[in-house]
Parts: sequence; C-alpha cells; structure tokens
Amino acid sequence: MRKCDSNTTDLRALLSKALQTGRLAEALDLYALIEKRKPDEPRWAHRKGDLLRRMGREADAVRAYERAVHLYSAKGFDARAAATARLLLAIDPRKGEVLEWADAEAERRFERQSRNTILLSY
Repeated sequence: MRKCDSNTTDLRALLSKALQTGRLAEALDLYALIEKRKPDEPRWAHRKGDLLRRMGREADAVRAYERAVHLYSAKGFDARAAATARLLLAIDPRKGEVLEWADAEAERRFERQSRNTILLSY
C-alpha cells in the first residue's frame, strides 16, 4: 500500500482507486485505516464486511458486520442495523444474538425517549 496523507478524504480516494483496479488486499488495509480514523462510523465496518465476504473470508466478514450492527444500532439506525444483522445471519445463522441485540438496543432507546417525554410533559 502506498503511503498517504492522514486525511480521510485522501484515504477514500485511494480506496476507490484500489477497488476499481481490483487491488482488494490494499482496499482492505485502507478500510482498516479509515475505521481507525472514524471509529464511530458504521458504514466503514459494513463495507469492509462486504469486501471480506467478496474475498471469501466469511468469518472476518461476520466480525465486521457485527461491528456495523452495533454501530448502526448505537446511532439509532435500527432498520439498517436489522438489515445488516440479517446479512450476517445469512453467512452464520448461529449468530442470532446480533439481531436480538440490535432490537434490544432499539427498545431501550424507545423507553428512554418515552420517559423523557413523560417527564417533560409535567
């Protein structure tokens, strides 16, 4: 992998070029760098999972998708978390707890919002 500026935009440009030219190992390294710079952004873990799956590295893809599910759920993107969990389950059906975790997190957020609404209405 070429040395690049620490700017995430530059990494994204390099990533795009690596993907276009089929340099998948380089793209995987770039996803890892982008994830380090944007650790709370779920789309990078999701896309990394897609690439790992494409490379036939399903166990690694499952771990990347798990991270994406947790991050999507933590940010309130419940539908995206559930869709990613179902994608993960298509690879490894034994990971059912991921979908349950995503749903449980959504339920906890709903309960917190409901309590806040009740408290604010008084």
